[in-house]
Amino acid sequence: MRNAGASIDPPPDPFAAVRPDTPVTLPADRQLAKDGQTEKPPIRRGKLPRGVTPLPPGVSPDIFPPTPPSGTGGQTQPSLLPPPAPPAEPWPMTASVRRSGDPRESSPSVVIAPEPAEESGGRLRLPLAVLGGIFLIFLLVYGIPATYMWGRVLPGTHVSDVQIGGLSETDAIDRVRERFEGHDEESVALTLGGRRVAVVDPREAGLTIDVQATIDDAHTGFPSPVAVWQALTGERDLAPRVSLNATKLDQRIRKVAATVDRPAREGSIVYEGTTPKIVVPRDGALLDRRGTGEAIKRAFLDPPASVALPVVRVRPKTPQAAFTGSLATARRAVSAPITLVNGDRRARLSPSLIAANLTFTPDQDGTVRPRFDAAKAVAGLETTLVGVAEAPRDAGFSIVDGAPRLVHARSGKGVNTDQLAAAVVRVVTEGGGRTIPVSLAVTAPALGDQDVQGLGITETIGEFTSHYPCCAPRVTNIHKAADLVDGRLVKPGETFSLNEVVGEPSAGRGFVQAQMIQDDHLVVGMGGGISQLATTMYNAVFIAGLEEVERTPHRFHVSRYPVGLDAAVSYPELDLRWRNNSDNGVLVKAAYTSTSVTVTLWGTREYDRVALETSGRTDITQPETRTESGADCIPMDGAVGFTVTVTRAFFKNAELVKRDRPVTTVYDPEPRLLCQPRGRDSGGESTENGRPPTDDAVPPALPQRPTDGDRGRDKKPKSQGKPDKKPKLNSKL
Repeated sequence: MRNAGASIDPPPDPFAAVRPDTPVTLPADRQLAKDGQTEKPPIRRGKLPRGVTPLPPGVSPDIFPPTPPSGTGGQTQPSLLPPPAPPAEPWPMTASVRRSGDPRESSPSVVIAPEPAEESGGRLRLPLAVLGGIFLIFLLVYGIPATYMWGRVLPGTHVSDVQIGGLSETDAIDRVRERFEGHDEESVALTLGGRRVAVVDPREAGLTIDVQATIDDAHTGFPSPVAVWQALTGERDLAPRVSLNATKLDQRIRKVAATVDRPAREGSIVYEGTTPKIVVPRDGALLDRRGTGEAIKRAFLDPPASVALPVVRVRPKTPQAAFTGSLATARRAVSAPITLVNGDRRARLSPSLIAANLTFTPDQDGTVRPRFDAAKAVAGLETTLVGVAEAPRDAGFSIVDGAPRLVHARSGKGVNTDQLAAAVVRVVTEGGGRTIPVSLAVTAPALGDQDVQGLGITETIGEFTSHYPCCAPRVTNIHKAADLVDGRLVKPGETFSLNEVVGEPSAGRGFVQAQMIQDDHLVVGMGGGISQLATTMYNAVFIAGLEEVERTPHRFHVSRYPVGLDAAVSYPELDLRWRNNSDNGVLVKAAYTSTSVTVTLWGTREYDRVALETSGRTDITQPETRTESGADCIPMDGAVGFTVTVTRAFFKNAELVKRDRPVTTVYDPEPRLLCQPRGRDSGGESTENGRPPTDDAVPPALPQRPTDGDRGRDKKPKSQGKPDKKPKLNSKL
């Protein structure tokens, strides 16, 4: 055990207590007995406290030699040194009580013994060794590979099928650019149900591979431990970055959506003649525009490729079963006419007129309800119920001395169509009496003076005249229809519909029975002859350069009509419709004699001249000959069938400006029909040499239908430039 340190007291003299003149007295345990043996000191009952030594302060027991071991016989070698100190203990405190009379007797001495330095160092050696080993492993596993990979693309990295691992950034850019070179020249096909509907040119949409951004994703700087681990244990596939012009791509997708989108078709009940038919509800489809854009970008990376357009189904709000339950109501609605009464004035809504203006459609909550278009239904009957003098009058024009003159508008009395529509719906749904008193109201004209004064009605832009024999029943129908269209104004952008203006050719409105075509036979039906007015108007429209919307040629060619420029109508299916695509209004004027009808269109010319270029007749087909009998048989003379094409050429300042798409018409051969015995038609006109009167254009025919009016060949407008194969139909001659 070492000293606790130097004492603050002056160093004592170990022999200060021994003077030359003072006898030395050894401690009792050091004195020798008389026989030379060490005398055993008496046993003391008390012990000094731990850490307290009998030596004076500042005296270390180390200066005394240790007690020699006991010899034989228990004798010990005498020693003048104090015994060795006991083993050191942590933080021992030793107090020495001096003899009385020494002023330092009461001052204890404290000795602090720290842990041996060897033991402390031994405890830290193992952790330090472990840490050092870990650091060395980390250096070998991460530091060296990371240093090697620094500045390069990590190993195992590829872009699509291009390996770029281990390359510098510049080399990786060159390799990827070479792989995707020319991708922007490959169009992406868009398909729907396996059918291609459009293509996308990547250059128009601004689609390109952003090579720099793609390589930036590879991170060629000093790699992290995770990146090194991934590079050593696996592969990394980088998706090529695609840049695009979002505005241009959206514009292209919107154009595609315009051809793909199909709104859901709600069901309804409409009439064919007077027979109610269910228009079956149909699911719609809407293009998923966001999904289409993402699919185009993916397909751009791997040309040549196609994209199956993603569409979303749109369901109608009312199922078909809801309309089946309304069929009985629809049949009852046209079981008898409805009579309109205004005092002593009466007008009759025939079943066919009711059917033409009545539909059953679902409302907002999906309930199927009847709807009646009263304004359209009474358009030709209002003057009968009110009188010409009291009815409102629209502003218009009359032709005086070869020039148009303004006819001022006038308010008057008219049928309250809202109340009439509600009354008809009650009769349809609840039954009861079918006589309805009409309410009158002061009605403003639909067109005022200011509405028509700026329409540019100044000159003739198109005119055509067709001829017919005098005095046949069909002439009455031609004149009646001409009166209804005379004076009509068509504003710029509006579409004219002959069926909408003329309406149903019923006896109550002044029409009569006349010859018409049913299937491929001549029969007698209501309104025969209106197709001649339709053909006359179509030629005037064609010469004026206006836009055709819907036109159906006759099934057979009629010699009195221009080749490829005839039009068949059948209310309510087949119609003649044209659009005023000029910048000015168009006034329709119709005039007639006992042998001709003329349609003149007034407005402002946009072209000096519109020339008609007609091809020769091709694909000639011969008619067949048949023989039939019966009182209803009307003989037909037969004619060849052929194909012809007509094109309009527009001239201005004596120069050709443009040509329309060619209009191709295919005529079937008119069969030669022999009747035995020969008879007379219902109009009182005798047949001559087995042939019917030639005052009718021989139109196409549909399957057998009630003779409530002329029937046309096809419900859809004929597309220009493509010949149609005509189905059988009925048509007004």
